[in-house]
Amino acid sequence: MSVVNKIFTNTLWQVIFRFINILIGVFSLALITRILGQTGFGFYTTIFAFVQIFMIIADLGLYLTLLREISAAPDRSAANRATNNIFTIRLLASLLVLILIPFTIQFFPYDPVVKNGVLYFMLVFFFQSFISTLTAVFSKKLAMPKVAIVDFVSKALYVLALVYLFKSGAHLNEVLLYNCLTQFLALILLLVFLKKYIDLKLAWDFVYWREIFHSTWPLAVTVVLNLLYFKADTLVLSIYRPPAEVGLYGAPYRILEAISSFPHMFMSLILPLFTTAWLSKDMYRLKQIFQHSFDFFSMAIVGMITVTWLISQPLMIALAGPDFAASGGILNILIVATGSIFFGTLFTYMVVALKSQKQMIKYFLIAAVVGMLGYFVFIPKFSYWGAAYMTLLVETLIVIFAYQVVRKHLALKISFKVLGKSLMAGAITLLLFWNWREHNLIIILFLSSLIYLSLLLLIKAIDKKQIKELFNKAA
Repeated sequence: MSVVNKIFTNTLWQVIFRFINILIGVFSLALITRILGQTGFGFYTTIFAFVQIFMIIADLGLYLTLLREISAAPDRSAANRATNNIFTIRLLASLLVLILIPFTIQFFPYDPVVKNGVLYFMLVFFFQSFISTLTAVFSKKLAMPKVAIVDFVSKALYVLALVYLFKSGAHLNEVLLYNCLTQFLALILLLVFLKKYIDLKLAWDFVYWREIFHSTWPLAVTVVLNLLYFKADTLVLSIYRPPAEVGLYGAPYRILEAISSFPHMFMSLILPLFTTAWLSKDMYRLKQIFQHSFDFFSMAIVGMITVTWLISQPLMIALAGPDFAASGGILNILIVATGSIFFGTLFTYMVVALKSQKQMIKYFLIAAVVGMLGYFVFIPKFSYWGAAYMTLLVETLIVIFAYQVVRKHLALKISFKVLGKSLMAGAITLLLFWNWREHNLIIILFLSSLIYLSLLLLIKAIDKKQIKELFNKAA
């Protein structure tokens, strides 16, 4: 099977598992909101955001660094060296964060429920940190379906635990504790799969560490700056507004986080191809891969926004309950921000392939400053609306900035033909179903998706011959 078809097959299986995992995640969200209520879910969202910030900082850009290092590794020995040393660095960084989290939380004006909950929840991200870093190995080996299986198993176990907690009448700490347990089991399963590719152990090659730190520090800085605008909205909201409003914002934000993992999943498969084409100076292939990725994202983004706008309020009521009806309007904004994240991911991964991360630092700094100023100005006055619109603005800025960096190194001429056709199909779908958007959720979801895809085929945004060829070769 060719590399292109391996990517297609990997992506197809990931999409299938991702869709199943999103459905499970949706059911989990429905259970959590009903177990905890609006205020309790606000506490849960605050805990999630607080711990997540620390653990993402601990990443230090190591996932992308490992992906780049093993993509260039000539043999298993070199891949072992890169993986084991970066794994050791990640372990030390994560242990340091475990010490800092309970200390730092004391300086925030949070309810004791939040401060206690953080102690339960911080191990979740400790285990997730290893999963996210080691995923790079599976990306390089085009074995991402195994990571999808791990994600599926952990989510399935967690939803079973939530069903038990829902029936037994649980509290916040029990919800957090069961999440921690399922993530630990997920890590064990991932390590079992990893044995086929890497002989994992601790490594203390300090000379190599110096090389890693030299190449990864721009990524680490951008990760920190990225956090200031991507997660600070929830923290600022939790400081100025009551937990119930944090819960209303947190419910659709969880949907954003679930969906926005897809472009990273997809681009982790594309990055080695970007890197190989760039190093071999095959500019035609590099631009071709980029254009195909851009076209794919265009169709996915427009379809995602179109369908969401038609079902947002009924969806949030169905997911989280009648108390979260106001979350539908917030989701309408956040889903557009998610579309920006798709394009931003495409451009920033190209920046990594071009080894131009340092040039992105000033732009991430600008985005972080704009985001933080906006959060502190608009959230106290406009609550979750200020948070949502600022998130959209900052994610759009990242797309513009990353595109500018790519253009400095690559004469990139993007064709917007597929994007234009996708927008046309999306607009027609909205016109057809707009007056029916308050009707049956499942029917509108199914019919609007079907019409959108049919229109893409009708106006030839999708190349039917290429799809048939890929499916035949993949089979």
